[in-house]
This record gives sequence, C-alpha cells and structure tokens, in this order.
Amino acid sequence: MKPGNREADSQMAYLDPFLVDRARLSRGWSLKKLAVEADVDYRTIRDVIEDRGVLFSKAYDIAQALGRNVLVLLAPRDPRYKPPVKLAGPWSGSPEWEPTGYLDQGRAAPNGLYYIVCRMQHRHTASKAGRGKFYHLSWLPPAKREGMRHQLSRHAEVCARVGIHPQIVVNHTSTPVANDEGWWVVDDWVGESTLAQRLRDNNGPWPRETLPRLLLDMAQGLDVLHRAGIVLRELAPARVLISDKDGRAVLTDFELAKLLDGSRSVSGDWPEDPFRAPEVDGGVTTVRADLYSFALVAGAVLVGPEFDPGQVVDILGAAGMPKRLQRLLVDCSEPVPDRRPPDLSALLKELTRWAEK
Repeated sequence: MKPGNREADSQMAYLDPFLVDRARLSRGWSLKKLAVEADVDYRTIRDVIEDRGVLFSKAYDIAQALGRNVLVLLAPRDPRYKPPVKLAGPWSGSPEWEPTGYLDQGRAAPNGLYYIVCRMQHRHTASKAGRGKFYHLSWLPPAKREGMRHQLSRHAEVCARVGIHPQIVVNHTSTPVANDEGWWVVDDWVGESTLAQRLRDNNGPWPRETLPRLLLDMAQGLDVLHRAGIVLRELAPARVLISDKDGRAVLTDFELAKLLDGSRSVSGDWPEDPFRAPEVDGGVTTVRADLYSFALVAGAVLVGPEFDPGQVVDILGAAGMPKRLQRLLVDCSEPVPDRRPPDLSALLKELTRWAEK
C-alpha cells in the first residue's frame, strides 16, 4: 500500500516494534541509521519502538527503507492489521498446544530475548485454552541458546514452587521447539487483558468500587511468592492479568524473578522501568523491592495512563483510602530499601480490612 492522498497520509499507523526491530537488525542498522535511510526524524523511530502511533506516510517510508510491505509490519492494534491465515513455521506450537492468534505485538524482554504473546488452544481438549509466549531464538548461535535454558525455564520454575494459587498464573509447559529455534511457555488462560491494557482502554483510573479487591489480589500474589522464597522484581501493570471470569488479578511473567535459595540469576542488564525498585539493578534484592513496585503500581491504578512516578507520594497521599494504608504505601515507595516495611504483613492486614468494608 502506498500513500495516495492527503487524508491517508495524515492517518496514524501502529507498526509492530518487534518486526521493525528484527528487520533493521537483519540489515545491521542502528536506530539512527534506520531514521537516515527512511528519511524520517529519529523521534519517529523512537515512537515506533516505544509502541506509539506515527503518521501512515512515515510508517510507509520506514517499511520501504527496510524492504518490507507496510501492511506486513503493522501491529495487531492497528485497524488495518490482518493476522496470517495460520501461524506457521518453526514456532507453530508445541506438541499439545496450537497458537490461534496474537494477543500482543512482539517485544524485547529485559534479558535481551524477543517474544510474542499468543492465544493458545489445546490440540486434544476443545475447552482448554492457554496464554502462550514464544521466544525467538533462531538468531542466536546454538551454543548461546543452550546457555539460556535457565532463563527460559525460570517462569515455569517459579510456578512449580508456588503451586496452585488464585493470584498466580498456572503454567502448563515450558519447552523448546524443533532445532532449538524457539521456546514456548504456555500458561492457563486467565484473560485477554493485562492491568496495563485495562488502564489504557479506560483512559483513567481503576474503578473505585473494585480498587480494594484489586490491590489485595496483587498483594496476596506477592505474599505467596515471598513465602516460597521468590522476589518478583518486575511487578508492573503489564505483568498483572485480569480474569475474564471474575475480575481477579493474577500475577504472571516470572522470567526475571529472583530465587532466594542462591539459584543462578537470570539477568544482569536491566532496562529502565519506572516500577522497578532502584536496588534491583546491581544491588542486594530482597522482598522490599516488591513492596516498592507495589506502591508504584498502586499509584498507577489511582490515576491511570497519565501516571507520573515522580508524583507517587502526592498521589498516594491524596488517594482517599484509610490513613494507615496510605502511610504504609508511602513508606513502601521509599527509594532507600531500609526505609520500607520489612515485609507485606502490615500491608496485607490493612488491605484486607479495606476490602472487607
């Protein structure tokens, strides 16, 4: 498709950051090089990589520079996006599971791997659905793929240590595909939306009447992780699923969790994340890191997509929730770990009181 009129040129388009990034990496280009080759402003390239819309005419220029049809590079959220008739290729599924559609565009994980989220269907049980993540490994040397098994298995290991709990996602399988070109992680189906997506779709704060339940669900999920000797380290709205059936919050995406038994760490290179505790990058990580993230997520659900992490203390202070709970959340948001509560016990107590009113 080539821009043909002023109205089409001025429309917004959403390119899949993963597909664009993979195409430019295959050419050996930096992001700045891509901007030069496409004759667009570097900020336009950053908008694409950070999942923001750009003018369709600019999206077309980027696709042309990469030697791709612009329609092939569109993200699922773009109204012109058309998924493949069948998700085929080396990542078409595990022996038990078949992908039936994309839930999200591809993205880069903090450990440097690329993955895409899919809705899954069990091959032999019609009523059994799942949420799958496929990690693309074909671009890695075989020796490096083998060395990353402990990273790819961490989510399943966490789920196995916790067992069945209503606030923790249930893992079905974690397995490589043929020739180790990719890795599937398939969980039980909870719901299509994450907390981040719900906040974005609502374009505002979480509904006040169900806010106590939401916060309590997340705190209970963290508590069961901590009791199992696990620090999530990555709690954020994008890692909280909202159940289609009953609206409960369920924690997921444990690939970068820390096991307190001394097991090998899964990451030493942490990209910027406003919800992550400062000490996670290079410091000694304890359960207090999750308390910090919880306070930041609480701030996000109180205001919605316009959340500013730098204003979290003011946001929590004006939240209109019970005073003791407010003080605890403000304490949890302290940048210095020793100034935060030692664990979740006091927070759980106050959240339970609030939810039961």
